[in-house]
Amino acid sequence: MSIKGLLLQPVVEECPYLDSVISISETLLIRELEDQDMEMLLGVGFRHFGEIFFRPLCKHCRRCISIRIPVQKFSPTKSVQRLFKRSKHFKVTLEKPVPSQEAFELYNRHKKRFSRQVYESYHHYVKSFFHPFQFSRMLTIKDGTKLISLTHLDVTANALSAIYCYFDEDYAWFSPGKFSIYKEIEIARELGAQWLYLGYWVPGNRHTKYKMQFKPNQVMIMADDLNWIDHKDAAGNIINPLPLNFPGIPGITV
Repeated sequence: MSIKGLLLQPVVEECPYLDSVISISETLLIRELEDQDMEMLLGVGFRHFGEIFFRPLCKHCRRCISIRIPVQKFSPTKSVQRLFKRSKHFKVTLEKPVPSQEAFELYNRHKKRFSRQVYESYHHYVKSFFHPFQFSRMLTIKDGTKLISLTHLDVTANALSAIYCYFDEDYAWFSPGKFSIYKEIEIARELGAQWLYLGYWVPGNRHTKYKMQFKPNQVMIMADDLNWIDHKDAAGNIINPLPLNFPGIPGITV
């Protein structure tokens, strides 16, 4: 893979998912990116906040497992239909991302759920979620004029990628996080896309556990090559169990 960007020094830091673990991330700085290149990066396990792209290199752990939904194989269950029914009075909009003070305050309130997260500046918030990539979008959910949920997304011809979702805790009763993902599946199907990427599922981290509820799904296995395998079918049955250990990740040329 060859992408116009800058390969940065690996980032070594306290793991954001697991306590008492040091994480190592391959990191790229990319300011301009075409849709097809974004899809290639997603396909080899990269995520991004703004212009900073990253994927884990922690050979001692390997618990950050990329997960995606083959949306054209998805069929809504009765519980999903009930969720949509009780949420029908909300206004849902997919739009180009524009920062606002209201969204920023919602973001910081939501982050208080995570004990190790700290208050971020407006400048850092904008850099993380509002870099002007042509494929950047945000999915907003409003109760009247009140913003109650916002998901940052990448939307290309063949894939949607959920970057980050935050919502008003007063509306937790209607499961805004789950509802947003089901709306993203619906949008992806309507657009004729093949995949919805949900980022990393990390066994042992309670905040990523929910991702395995969405099915059918595929997970990425890192061996000599990067391989996506069917993990769960539409009924939630495990088709292919996960191996206990993952070898290293091949490099990337920038």
